[in-house]
Amino acid sequence: MAAPTPAQRRLTPKGQATRERILRAAAEFIITEGISALNMVSLRKAASVSGSQLAHYFTDKQVLVRALIERQLQIVVDFHRQPKLGGLDTFDDFERWLDLNMRYLRRIGFDGTPTYHGLAGQLAKSDDATRRTLANGYGQWIALLEEAIGRMKRNGLLVDDADPRELALVIVGAHQAGGTMAFVYREEWPHADALRFAVNRLRMFAVDPDERAPRPARRPRPRRTSA
Repeated sequence: MAAPTPAQRRLTPKGQATRERILRAAAEFIITEGISALNMVSLRKAASVSGSQLAHYFTDKQVLVRALIERQLQIVVDFHRQPKLGGLDTFDDFERWLDLNMRYLRRIGFDGTPTYHGLAGQLAKSDDATRRTLANGYGQWIALLEEAIGRMKRNGLLVDDADPRELALVIVGAHQAGGTMAFVYREEWPHADALRFAVNRLRMFAVDPDERAPRPARRPRPRRTSA
């Protein structure tokens, strides 16, 4: 997890929980109602807090929005740093990354659960400072993957021609596009295909010829229907 800010360190556990509840309510409100409909009055009702409580944690809407972007980015970073992914140092790690992404999509479904790309689509319409915050978030995500792919290259898993930053851009772009289209279609296949493309692109630069073979996209098993 990222180190808390000085203001967050001064919060009691109850205060931290209240702040998190406000941010979660704001994220859900933006996804369902849109950024233009968000104001401090509507948020106060959605988060079930008083006006003084809301002002204590966030002095205005823009401060709230920037905190929300940072919160959603931390969720992305924590996902990539979970122990199950082993640091994303091998092709097997990236295969698990693909699987865990699909499991996450199945868990949240298509009901408007806040995601980084979902918020980006709304908040990009805001002011320049908010767009810069979003861009910085994507930059951190890309840098995280670039570092992991760079380790793979240094460990002899990737050929010299592999460009870690270019591959990181492909992976993040495919992830966000696939997630967007999955929510449009209310189906898993766009995300599965996009992630498979990204990992197969990484495999193209494998030193081991066997690792270069593209893997097929994994399709969910059809659900059984009762007679």
